[in-house]
Amino acid sequence: MVTHHIPSTLEETLKLLETNLYQVMCGGTDLMVQSRSWANTVPKLVKPLVFISQLSELNFIEETPDYIEIGSVTSYETLLNSSLVPKVLKDTIIEIAAPGIRHVGTLGGNIANASPAADAVCTLIALDAIVEIMSSNSIRTEKICDFIIGVKKTTLKPNEIIRSIKIPNVEHDYANFYKVGGRKADAISKVSLCVLCNVKDNIITKFRIAFGAVGPKVASNIKTDELFVGKTIDEIKNNIDDYTKKYASLITPIDDQRSTKEYRHKVALNMIKAFIETL
Repeated sequence: MVTHHIPSTLEETLKLLETNLYQVMCGGTDLMVQSRSWANTVPKLVKPLVFISQLSELNFIEETPDYIEIGSVTSYETLLNSSLVPKVLKDTIIEIAAPGIRHVGTLGGNIANASPAADAVCTLIALDAIVEIMSSNSIRTEKICDFIIGVKKTTLKPNEIIRSIKIPNVEHDYANFYKVGGRKADAISKVSLCVLCNVKDNIITKFRIAFGAVGPKVASNIKTDELFVGKTIDEIKNNIDDYTKKYASLITPIDDQRSTKEYRHKVALNMIKAFIETL
């Protein structure tokens, strides 16, 4: 059995992380699955645990002129009931797991787990969100697209914790999330897509896409997105195949128990077409 700590403050938590290699746990909705063992046996947890779900300093939603800031242990259910949270993020969260999971799961955990199929991460990257990361002696920020560097890999150091997620406080004319899973609810994504778009006088002024479950991390490319900027909606629609194929090289899925790479590649491109047709 591993030892555990339940610190009462963020300061106490950060001091603990300086003393040993701990596994930080909030809702545990990913960690406990990854650590599961045979029936009626304890989970295979190697590191001592530090629980953080009780830390009030990490449980908040605040708005500034520049950002919507969300504490890393704020539950999905709390986000669904907040008027400050962007609708496209709510549309994403409602597709995640089931109500029981959403009452304990968090954005902080979804980001730190760094799954390529993480639905919330897909939308947060499209939104150009950043994470604020703390240790006992430093605070730093990093774009989520840079923070996650591979499958289950991030730049988080052993003595650091995600304090908050900051979403730029901007409006979008179109903000859509698409997901294909093995069933209509409580499913891990085979493919997911978040698209944001602004239009003025029939001309696209912003275009942002992120794909989930099509590579070793959520896939996005700002240079490709910018090829849409300055084009009219009619021009994009009249050349829909050409513009859709610009993302083909970004989509590099694998075969696994949920789907095939050929299916994922085709569906990802079809999702872009489906969005363009809504403009």
